[in-house]
Amino acid sequence: MFKTGNINSLLIKIFEVILRLCAPFSKKIEKGIKGRKNSFKKLKSSFKKGDNIVHIHCASHGEYLMSEKLITHLKDKFVNYKFLLSFISPSGYENANLDLFDCVIYLPLESNKNCIEFYKIISPKATFFIKNEIWPNFIKHAKMSGSKVYSAGGNFSSNYLKKIFKINSAIKEFDSIFVLNENSKKVVEQIGNQNVIVIGDLRYDTVIPKLSKETNEIIKGFIDKNNCVVFGSTWKEDENIILKYINDYKGNTKYIIAPHEISKNSERIKKYLGDKSILFSKITSNTNLKEFSCLIIDNIGMLSSLYSYSTVAYVGGGMGTKGLHNTLEPAYFSKPIIIGKNYKGFDEAEKMIKDGNMISISNYSDFTNVLESIINNENLIKEMSDKCTKFFDKNKGGVKLILNNLK
Repeated sequence: MFKTGNINSLLIKIFEVILRLCAPFSKKIEKGIKGRKNSFKKLKSSFKKGDNIVHIHCASHGEYLMSEKLITHLKDKFVNYKFLLSFISPSGYENANLDLFDCVIYLPLESNKNCIEFYKIISPKATFFIKNEIWPNFIKHAKMSGSKVYSAGGNFSSNYLKKIFKINSAIKEFDSIFVLNENSKKVVEQIGNQNVIVIGDLRYDTVIPKLSKETNEIIKGFIDKNNCVVFGSTWKEDENIILKYINDYKGNTKYIIAPHEISKNSERIKKYLGDKSILFSKITSNTNLKEFSCLIIDNIGMLSSLYSYSTVAYVGGGMGTKGLHNTLEPAYFSKPIIIGKNYKGFDEAEKMIKDGNMISISNYSDFTNVLESIINNENLIKEMSDKCTKFFDKNKGGVKLILNNLK
């Protein structure tokens, strides 16, 4: 019979083979494979023996964004330390703020061989796994190398498979676990780690940067003092509603759409909306932005800042089953928010709907009625915005709790 460790090793090898087979059909997977080939080389060129190192690991760009303020404060706390950042996904690797780090890599697959090689090159003093990232082999070897190991911002649930794949054993090994809510705390304590502190959602401590001066001028020129609806991270199920509305509506409202999958959807949306829309990448100094009612964002990195220009924000994902996207980004700017019908299990959405600064819609008629009741009512906009500000402010403070409780 296989032992758990042998099962994990076999699964890692199988997973590596699957990735290589899938690489020709996925640019994302191909980038990850190529990137991991250079990981050890980058480590060796960035660090030398005796360096004091803090290692932060995120799955993708979303986890990185939620931890960026924590990282900046860790740099103040760990003075004269070098900082390593690792990712699984290209979305994070390609969009991190390189000024904060001495080295950014793709995390190698967690085989015993890779973990041994990894910690031969570096001996971090502190290791942070962001959100629900748990890699048993890396956690084990990090602790063997002398590192304190922390989990920050996770939302944990009980799952039988976690026992099989050593996830529960790894959870026991964290020196401290900073979790999203009380339910996560109970799950972790039941697994056997009592060093758990509820910090809430780290995204409330996020600082969203302003757009560049040039981009700001483009967006302001497009909106031109009109009302503006920003549709963020939309899927086809969302777009079935919002594109019909944009096509039917005859007023002066401006629309900005940032689809979730840019490469697949930007051109499709442009084709549907025709001459009333323009891709952001096609704007030149000679473009008359007043001719267009809809701006389609076909790049990564702008969306969170774009919400600041909205009169009303629509966050995608909730009309289908892919999962609701980040509603805290428009909340950061105190904007009235509309989402689709499927939001159960998203704590912040459930709370904001209860508080009255977010409304859920189920169909085209709902969307039309809700949007037009908000966008033409300055008192309601102010009321929802004020509730948003209060909600956001009362949930901040996770970063401070982590810093105050590091061992």
